[in-house]
Amino acid sequence: MKITKKKLIKTTSKGLVLAIFSIILLTSCSKTNFSNENVIASVNNKTISKDLYSKELKFYQSYYSKVYGENFLNEKNDRGKTNDEVLREDLVDSMIKDQVMLNDLEKNKIKLDDNKSNELKKLISDKLNGEDSLKANIKALGVNENTFNDIIYNDSIRKAHYELFLKINKIKDSDVLEFYKKNKYIQKLYKYNALVFEDEQEAKLIKDSIKDANDFKSYINKSVRNFSVINSDFVYDKDELLSLSKLKNKDKVSDIIKYKNKYYILMINSFNENENELLLRAKDIYLENSYETYLDKLVKESNIKLFV
Repeated sequence: MKITKKKLIKTTSKGLVLAIFSIILLTSCSKTNFSNENVIASVNNKTISKDLYSKELKFYQSYYSKVYGENFLNEKNDRGKTNDEVLREDLVDSMIKDQVMLNDLEKNKIKLDDNKSNELKKLISDKLNGEDSLKANIKALGVNENTFNDIIYNDSIRKAHYELFLKINKIKDSDVLEFYKKNKYIQKLYKYNALVFEDEQEAKLIKDSIKDANDFKSYINKSVRNFSVINSDFVYDKDELLSLSKLKNKDKVSDIIKYKNKYYILMINSFNENENELLLRAKDIYLENSYETYLDKLVKESNIKLFV
């Protein structure tokens, strides 16, 4: 698997901890005089410390190794860089953006308090079916509760910055509609099932036995099996697995797909072409894209110095 900047930011929102570590916002101390021996970067004279960078790098390295395997960080991308090298670079970029957000909040006189942090913590706890489950997930990731509380507080900063963006950038419905009409891929949603195998030979044996949609469905419903099953939510055709499958029609079975060292067989089971629902999703995408443009503009306007 290859890391991209967006994946670095978003990967941890999936799976075990839901959105606990979806974006770790890395606050830094404000200093007008500093030694670049102890910092990795400054944004308008507000610094990001090497200690903070090292702490977060260690967390991400541990996280990716646990989720994707011990060799993941040594794997290389198409440019010949290891995932660890990409992670280090993207983490610096992410930390700089986080400081830009903080500066923008201060500029607009937005004050943060513990209430937003507590609300986020309760929301996550509820999604994980209680505080005991939350603590277990924190422990599983090798993070102590103090670090988790810092992460939650910093996550509230990103939430506050997005709310600020919505307040000062009025989005028109006509803009969303135009965006929807121009982008064909958001005009249809797909839901699929997938059989997931650890062993390629096992996948081939099952694939050879599947002659039609009913055969595929029979494997989904088996109580005893040597594979796992994915039942997707509605996704666009840009979904990684769906895109790799090249499927477009219902009840057609894909070839075997190798993805993240596992083997998949997919079948689309339903579509969603309800325009009202699709427009609501399109609005979310449009807002996200607009926010990224707004944030990129703030980054370009900032006085950023790198010391790594």
